[in-house]
Amino acid sequence: MAIMNINFTSRCLAMKTSVWVAYPTPTLGEMIQRKDKYDPEKRWPVVYMLHGAGGDGFEWIQRADMEQLCCQYGFIAVMPDAALSCYNDTPYGAKYYTYISEELPAMIEATFHASTDAKDRYIMGYSMGGFGAVKIGLMNPDRYCKIASLSGCMDMAGFINAFENGSIFTIHTSLSDWPDMKDGDNDMLALLDKAAARKAAGKYVPPMYHTIGKQDFIYAFSQEWRKKAQSLGLDFTYTEGNGVHDFSYWNGRIINEIMPFFFGK
Repeated sequence: MAIMNINFTSRCLAMKTSVWVAYPTPTLGEMIQRKDKYDPEKRWPVVYMLHGAGGDGFEWIQRADMEQLCCQYGFIAVMPDAALSCYNDTPYGAKYYTYISEELPAMIEATFHASTDAKDRYIMGYSMGGFGAVKIGLMNPDRYCKIASLSGCMDMAGFINAFENGSIFTIHTSLSDWPDMKDGDNDMLALLDKAAARKAAGKYVPPMYHTIGKQDFIYAFSQEWRKKAQSLGLDFTYTEGNGVHDFSYWNGRIINEIMPFFFGK
């Protein structure tokens, strides 16, 4: 397994930025059994993994067992830094949505042995990153195979109104359509309606997975979205359980639910 940190200049962000990449290479066990080899023709699936508010791409390396999972399932994990952007093209000029959805995949696919086929491209995230993964996935349904959210906040306006004054984060400044969010690109309910219309027209809509702990402070800000996703008949998997807003809840779901959901193993 190779873990790399890449620092490069992004046109969308107009600055240097960092991205962590976990790349599957032969394991020690495979080497001992003489089963190790490097295949120059292999093109790996890619999972884009989006962090939450206050985090960064390295948090996936610190708190989730990415090395083992990449080797077990055979994929490249791409873990970018996105500040407090809400994965939006922000009003202050940093185009994080375009960076994550267009520029970063182009760079990864040109640099690594990464598949360029949409059936091999996945996106997931936790907290703010869960919001970002669903947003980017549903706005680009032809580019992603499946979408997964860990405790994603699907009512950003409600969350801001409830928490912003008492929070260390001021995420509303990253949303170009705040406070007129309804029916825009950051309205998760509106994106579900567009997904349902797309499905009705016979077009592909990526299957979605969403999980959240029942003691999570974001729990209430995902339930209306969850109920609507289920009522529209979309390919949607929902789980919940006892847990709060941290990796002690998310890691079990990543291992036991998201990886099988993505790769069917």
